[in-house]
Amino acid sequence: MFRRLLSFLLILSLFAPHLALAQETGSIKNEIDALNNQVEQKEKRIKEIESIISRYKTRIDEQAAATASLSNQVILLENRILEKELAVERTASQIELANLELQRVTVQITAEEQRLVKREAALSEVIGEIQDAQSVGALEAFIARQSLSEFFTRLDELGRLENDLTDATQAVKDLKAGLVAKRAELESFRARLQDQQRELLKEQLALELDRAAKTSLLAETQDQEQEFQRILFELRQQRQDEANDAAALEERIKDKLDSIDQALARGDVLLSWPFKPPRGISASFHDPTYPFRKLFEHPGIDLPTSVGTPVRSAAGGYVAFNRTGKQYGNYVMVIHPGGIATIYAHLSKFGAKPDTYVERGDIIGYSGGKAGAPGSGLSTGPHLHFEVRQDGIPVDPMQFLPDID
Repeated sequence: MFRRLLSFLLILSLFAPHLALAQETGSIKNEIDALNNQVEQKEKRIKEIESIISRYKTRIDEQAAATASLSNQVILLENRILEKELAVERTASQIELANLELQRVTVQITAEEQRLVKREAALSEVIGEIQDAQSVGALEAFIARQSLSEFFTRLDELGRLENDLTDATQAVKDLKAGLVAKRAELESFRARLQDQQRELLKEQLALELDRAAKTSLLAETQDQEQEFQRILFELRQQRQDEANDAAALEERIKDKLDSIDQALARGDVLLSWPFKPPRGISASFHDPTYPFRKLFEHPGIDLPTSVGTPVRSAAGGYVAFNRTGKQYGNYVMVIHPGGIATIYAHLSKFGAKPDTYVERGDIIGYSGGKAGAPGSGLSTGPHLHFEVRQDGIPVDPMQFLPDID
């Protein structure tokens, strides 16, 4: 009777969890199989999207190498828009994939936890029975047996049961270790999901910038090739005219410049932010993703902000001019000591008169840049284009600006 009881309990410890979970495990398996199928389909779609994106990148490179014309620039922007739409879809699919994998691991962890609880309960019961059996003295056990052979058979079976019990205990330990690994995998998925969500926001912003760039280009050119070519000519002339005007003004007011803004006069060329950027920087100096890079390198930084934000002079100096052009829309140039000049573009309104002195922090205009709006120029959306020129040459403004608090 004792041998049969221990054997039965051992069988329970090893197999009862599987039997008890048979129906439940079948349900979980079906759920995991369904998730596996969804993961497979999502991975297939991501590969398809990546293949299409690769083809669009080839088209973009080909179009960028073509002669500058309105139709070529529009096609280039359209291909960039399509590429970014697919990039957004790809990242959204990657997020969905991560969520599916997250769900799958969660289901697996739940199943493993249920198995672990049942196994530990069964093993605990068997251990208790064995301990009870071992507490019976050898003399009592021998007297209870009908023969010496049966007594030794019982001892032999007890030894085997203890060995099997050791194996079952190790299986439980392995199960626990597997759970720890699954939980680490789960945390990895969560971190990956957060990274992909941030990437999605960046891609969505880039997509909106390219859409706005196309709207802005068509608005400024009135969808006419002749107007587009006139803009290109104006852009070439504008840079030279600005350099000449700034040099003439700087020479005329040289003595005054040397006596203003002590930080710059000492040679400390640290500038102040025109305003504290509420959303950081959307386009950097010579940004490779700039929508109009085919026409000209991006010569400054873009600071996204709502229309009407007060724009302040980055340092003391003289307002060289307030102008309106096809590229920059409404823009202001301020001349500072040491051959430094700053430009503030895509303004909705001017705030300082030309040939007047402004202190560091004085309002010189108000931000604009809404695509297609008067005074926006070639703009990708509400923002300020901030530019720094040293001896007439555009340089990276970040070399002169303090860190954003």
